[in-house]
Amino acid sequence: MMGHKAEETLGRDNQNECGDGVTTPYEDRTQDYQDLDEEKECLDQEQHHCRENGKNGQCSSGNGKAAAVVKYSRSDSSGKKTQSLFEIVYEIIKEKEQRTKEMGTLILLGGMALLFIMSLTGLFVMWFTQYYNNKMLENLILSKDSETTKSWIDPNPKYDTFLKVHIFNYTNIKDYLEYKADKIKVEDIGPLIYKEHTTKVNVVHNDNYTVTFRDHRTYQFLRDRSSHDENLSVVVPNVPFLAASQEIDKISNPFTRSISMTTVRNAGRHAFYTLKIKDYLWGYRDPILAVKNTFSRGNSYFGLLKNRKGTSVDSLQIYTGEDDIRKFSKITQFNGKPLLDFWTDEECNRIDGSDPSMFPPHVVETREPLSVFLQVLCRKIPLHFEKEVTIYDNIDALRYRTPLNVFGNPEDNPNNTCYCQNTKRCMPSGVINATKCYDDAPIYPSFPHFFSGDPIIYKDFEGIEPKQELHQTYADVHPRFAFPISGASRIQINLALHKGELVRDKVKRLEDGTILPLIWIEITSGDFTPEILDTLYASTFGLNLIEYSLKYGTLLMSIVSFSLIVAGFYYLAKRREEYQMKNEKILSAELRALQNVDLTTASLSQLQQQQA
Repeated sequence: MMGHKAEETLGRDNQNECGDGVTTPYEDRTQDYQDLDEEKECLDQEQHHCRENGKNGQCSSGNGKAAAVVKYSRSDSSGKKTQSLFEIVYEIIKEKEQRTKEMGTLILLGGMALLFIMSLTGLFVMWFTQYYNNKMLENLILSKDSETTKSWIDPNPKYDTFLKVHIFNYTNIKDYLEYKADKIKVEDIGPLIYKEHTTKVNVVHNDNYTVTFRDHRTYQFLRDRSSHDENLSVVVPNVPFLAASQEIDKISNPFTRSISMTTVRNAGRHAFYTLKIKDYLWGYRDPILAVKNTFSRGNSYFGLLKNRKGTSVDSLQIYTGEDDIRKFSKITQFNGKPLLDFWTDEECNRIDGSDPSMFPPHVVETREPLSVFLQVLCRKIPLHFEKEVTIYDNIDALRYRTPLNVFGNPEDNPNNTCYCQNTKRCMPSGVINATKCYDDAPIYPSFPHFFSGDPIIYKDFEGIEPKQELHQTYADVHPRFAFPISGASRIQINLALHKGELVRDKVKRLEDGTILPLIWIEITSGDFTPEILDTLYASTFGLNLIEYSLKYGTLLMSIVSFSLIVAGFYYLAKRREEYQMKNEKILSAELRALQNVDLTTASLSQLQQQQA
């Protein structure tokens, strides 16, 4: 009896451990090979238990179920267990490989996304901002102790400019004054070429991002390049004598005026005289000035270009561009004053033009007119954009020219109204009254050969031949850095004749107010050596090449990285789709196998019930 209960207990224990052998193990069945192996092991135990208890008839269901499970497990009892584990390991390895590939793809996509963001940022910066250009323009800033400032203060002599001087030689003035000639013949003697080296002295950097300085110039005569020697003698107007005539007429005291007239007449006897070119340009001791400065500390030397040599008497203050590159090179003060006091209107007295050696880059970029302050005129003049040109072996530049009416009288150019010192008698178009700029000396600048001027100015002269290509000022400006690459700054110095009492009998045939041409000068760039050309090429083509490379490089990188991202997501989606389809096939096969097992089990159960 106790043995029978023990057997029942053992049977229950086995049923609790492995299931009842019919229903329970399949109600919570998973689709896993390991679960199937466990089910078969339990069925084997049940079969063994039934045989020990002699219940062969009741063990048939277990045998059938075991057979079914073994059949699902490819029915090889000796190799079934190993086969199932192999399949499990294989599936795990394949799943890990799949996850590894997906992880690698995701990492690659992350890298591509980062590259795309970086290239897109670069694309925006290069195509839609001025960041690159502004970074390049920072090289122009005249900050204290910078390399740019050092080069600006003391430039390399290879960048020296040329001063080309032309003198008007009055070849027949004696005959003309004696009515032996119909017109005054003037001969254009030149060019006499000087190498001009300019440094900055008395340089002071101010707290408001400006720098104050004076120019210091030295000159070297280049005889082999010049048309004539400096020692050539020419017949020219006696400027000190003619200027003194006007000053004497302003003296209100008759006694003082009489003494001054006698003194000047004895010192300077002629309205025209013969001088060496060197003396006429750079200075000689003039007897009239010597008498005038006997009781003063004035300089007794006269020369039309004397004040250009050495340290300039004028100081300039310009913006360094440190706070705003758009202000770069803009003049803020002339001789310590923000405004001039030479003209009759504030607009004409403004000095907000640029130094002729450099211009604000943003103005060049927009092709707006440039405003240049010329000390020789004591005024600013405009330069208008004309066209894009190619110079010096394919170097691109922007050509600017002075407008033809820049020296026009108020009728031809209303903007010049405030430059007309005497509204009752403005000069004809082509010359400008600059007497205030020259201590009341009757100096009237113009373009060389009175280019663009009224022909009435030179109606009494022979040898005046104005030509645009020779006599108009122009500048070829670097399109990025806005410094003049080449060009010619041209100006003519003239003297307006005042037929005062001192000179009236000496120049009877000349009309009062006759404009006498003295000299004209042309400032050009120096020689373009291979080294300078290499620098120009680097600043033009080199920087442009870098800019274009960055522009189109970021564009290409954006396209490529975006394409790779799209391709990566497509690949990832395709792999997942294939993996899902494969899993679905496996799942379907397992479900079919389990259905077969369930059907077999159900059939065996019915058979068992019938036998019972």
